[in-house]
Amino acid sequence: MHPMLNIAIRAVRKGGNIIIQNYDSQKFVKEDIEKNKIFIRNIMYKTYKTISEIIHKSYPNHVILNKKEQCLLIKNKNNTIWIVNELDGKNNFIKHFPHFCISIAVIVKNNTEISVIYDPIRNDLFTAVKGQGSQLNGYRTRCSNINTLQYTTVAVNLPKYIHEKSSSYFELYKKLISYGMFFRCTGSTVLDLAYVAAGRIDCFFDFNLEPSNFIAGKLQARESGCLISDFTGGHENNNCHSGNLTSSPKFVRLITEKIRECSLL
Repeated sequence: MHPMLNIAIRAVRKGGNIIIQNYDSQKFVKEDIEKNKIFIRNIMYKTYKTISEIIHKSYPNHVILNKKEQCLLIKNKNNTIWIVNELDGKNNFIKHFPHFCISIAVIVKNNTEISVIYDPIRNDLFTAVKGQGSQLNGYRTRCSNINTLQYTTVAVNLPKYIHEKSSSYFELYKKLISYGMFFRCTGSTVLDLAYVAAGRIDCFFDFNLEPSNFIAGKLQARESGCLISDFTGGHENNNCHSGNLTSSPKFVRLITEKIRECSLL
């Protein structure tokens, strides 16, 4: 096993223990939003601190950033960087909906080399090493090989804010649903991408485009055989007026053809 992967696994499992302990304590007060925000911030701080300590113990010279500090990637592009997302799916956690995760991505010389995504509720560990494939709990994963739109399950990350493209997106949903596709908005982008890599979900639509949520999941998807494309079939992009889709190359070609036929994007 890659030594940095071993440390990343140790770190996410330790962080997962903290998340689960606080999840089970049920300290949320539904009527008090501010108290909930403070509580969740404290959990995330403790989780991030614990993960960082484990990493720094083995790699004291490496840079550790959380997802909000991704802008610092440019300044540290020559260093080995660990991007930690200590809790993806905060609203699910608060609502006691068991669908959230912790992720770590290791970036070496501006390339993502290692990805670990951990679901502490199900004890599912998704890992990927660049060029060595992706795994779920130690078993090799491959993306779905579905080649039809009917009965396809698609996870979708909706835009946070309404903008000029929003009506086009909703028209696209209606058209694709008419082909027999099933859409899911789960509240955890990172876990959605891990599920696509494992073949549990056939495709992922990202309209929100937060690159910090995409780093760990992107490597998982690619190493499982996925293609990441924009909605026209071109290379992925990160501009705020478009989106990305992630699936098998065969399905990406199929879905982008239908999107072009709609002439909506």
